[in-house]
Amino acid sequence: MADADRNDPNTFIRGYQAEGGTWAPTTTHRGRARSWVAVALLIAGFTLAGVSLVLGPAWWLLITGAVLMVLGAIVSLATDIFTDVVLDDPRHETEEKHSTPLHRIKRHHRTVRAEEQENEAAEATETAERETRAEGR
Repeated sequence: MADADRNDPNTFIRGYQAEGGTWAPTTTHRGRARSWVAVALLIAGFTLAGVSLVLGPAWWLLITGAVLMVLGAIVSLATDIFTDVVLDDPRHETEEKHSTPLHRIKRHHRTVRAEEQENEAAEATETAERETRAEGR
């Protein structure tokens, strides 16, 4: 990508950082305020419920925490929090070479299995021949 394209704020999706480039221009924190309210309700509820269990349990505090978590879940669903994301281009990276001889290990296992099957077939043939000889006597 040309350097001129890299510096153009309209080239990238907001929040995207090109490799070796600078941060994409932004003036706010990621996410909408109503999504952060939902997250704050969930965290506060979880924290209160956890503290209530440490205190012995303090049932009123546990119930308050549970109510806050339910409210946070409702606000999350109402504000459609899962669409509040930063979209980056998918990464398609090539597989790195490694020193594990996996292909040799698999080849060895196939060879061993083939030999075992040949031995089983040979034993079955010998057993059948012995039975045939025994019946003929």
